[in-house]
Amino acid sequence: MSTSTYRTGAPTHSEQASIAALITEVQRVDGVDPLNENAHFAALAQRPAVHWIAPNPGSQHPRGYGQWDPETDSAVIVVDPQFRRQGIGAGLLACVRKLSPHPTIWAFGNLPEAQAFAAHEGLTEVRRLLVMRRDLHEHPAALSPDDIEPAGVVIETFQPADLSALVEVNAEAFADHPEQGDLTAADFEQRMSQPWFDPEGLLLAKDDDSGRLLGYHWTKIEPREPGAAPVGEVYALAVLPEAGGRGIGRALLAAGVRWMQHQGVTEVILYVEASSTRVVEMYRSANFVTVSSDASYR
Repeated sequence: MSTSTYRTGAPTHSEQASIAALITEVQRVDGVDPLNENAHFAALAQRPAVHWIAPNPGSQHPRGYGQWDPETDSAVIVVDPQFRRQGIGAGLLACVRKLSPHPTIWAFGNLPEAQAFAAHEGLTEVRRLLVMRRDLHEHPAALSPDDIEPAGVVIETFQPADLSALVEVNAEAFADHPEQGDLTAADFEQRMSQPWFDPEGLLLAKDDDSGRLLGYHWTKIEPREPGAAPVGEVYALAVLPEAGGRGIGRALLAAGVRWMQHQGVTEVILYVEASSTRVVEMYRSANFVTVSSDASYR
């Protein structure tokens, strides 16, 4: 790795542009985004992180980029495909390890190159996220709203007054989740400020008598290239543990898929912990199939 690799705090506008160009190139070649949502926020200086850049003189993007998130002690390492196997990734990992000896390293798509890098660096897989997909041409959402709601539950769309209850339900439902369970109201508002956010696609399950929030399904729709149908995502789905067993999760899933279908979506994806076998089975029974996986190493 070039000795010109340097560490920076919040990326400048020019650094943000060069990092974005690298991410675009890697995504074009690998077919998968090398950063998750938190890492994207950090790369845009919207979330605290430490960054390392391995420049490529004369190019619009660097040869490599590393990022460490002190809040989660997790890191991502991205290397331009044409400069792989030249020690750039190892050098970036060494930089991260100077601040954190045993960080979690994410490999989105868990491609063979990432697996080989992990093995070479003595890293062991500690967590896996399944990427699941439902084809709405083959398995359309056919239920009407009246068929979806369980007894004693009403499904409504998000209103600003629901924010505090939403944060509380999220914290309880994802108490053991390394990232999702720690989201604050500010984190929710940051996501709600993104161009893709539509409050109509944030569905809340409430007790019909008390109005208490029991769960939610936050959908996400992002457009593809011009002329292509948008892709929907089960961005987050949560149910209060004490409200489990009432079919609320399945009802929210069905309602969200139905809403996305009405927006022109032809396929829906989601990410789920491979270890959450009960939840994985719920998605499989709803015609989602596993298409790939992400992994974290340590």
